[in-house]
Amino acid sequence: MSPAGAFLALWNDLEHGREPEYDDWHTREHVPERVSAPGFRTGLRYVDRCHPLHRYFTLYEVDDMAAFHTAEYRDLLQNPTPWSASMRPSFRNFLRVTCAARLRFGYGRGGVLAVLRVTEDAGAAARLRALAAMPGIVAARLGRHDAGTPTVAWRTPAPEPGSAVPFDSVLLVDALDRAAAQAALGAATDGFAVPGGGDAGGIYDLAYAFPGEDAAQRAAHRRPGWASTSA
Repeated sequence: MSPAGAFLALWNDLEHGREPEYDDWHTREHVPERVSAPGFRTGLRYVDRCHPLHRYFTLYEVDDMAAFHTAEYRDLLQNPTPWSASMRPSFRNFLRVTCAARLRFGYGRGGVLAVLRVTEDAGAAARLRALAAMPGIVAARLGRHDAGTPTVAWRTPAPEPGSAVPFDSVLLVDALDRAAAQAALGAATDGFAVPGGGDAGGIYDLAYAFPGEDAAQRAAHRRPGWASTSA
């Protein structure tokens, strides 16, 4: 099936020693602030403490690509809070990808996410449907990278060799456990065109989701100047 919506996928690592502060900042300020912007639905932080390049993966689900072009979202990018500004120099291997939703099979969300950067082709729908039908898999979806969206107005150290290789789509597979996610990632790596020369994906455990049970939590994190323009 072809879903509506879009998402923002972010991979990053971090200067060693700042992990506890990063978790606190990301949970208490950064993700809630981002999701308070118009068009944003959900923010999710995933973690793999053993990943060689990207120990953190963050996923923002939005209504459509227009969410990345609002004045409020540009405000967040261009005017970081003091805490955000203090964290930015500690980012490593930062990769930010906005995607228009293309295909989805299955329903719900698993506690483990397999992520893979791929090159899409004509057989993508059949392969995605097969992934969603695998044991322990909740859902599988594919988004096409859109490079024409605003990006962060700051610089991080250059990525390490192999941390980002050419691709045009992002594959996300929700699983019940790491074994199922690993099997799906293997099948996806065999079935999709995966650019060589680097680490194109990984398996991440869900660490945090915002908002929680009450969608009105978004309003508490809006910047004061947005009150008259945000729904």
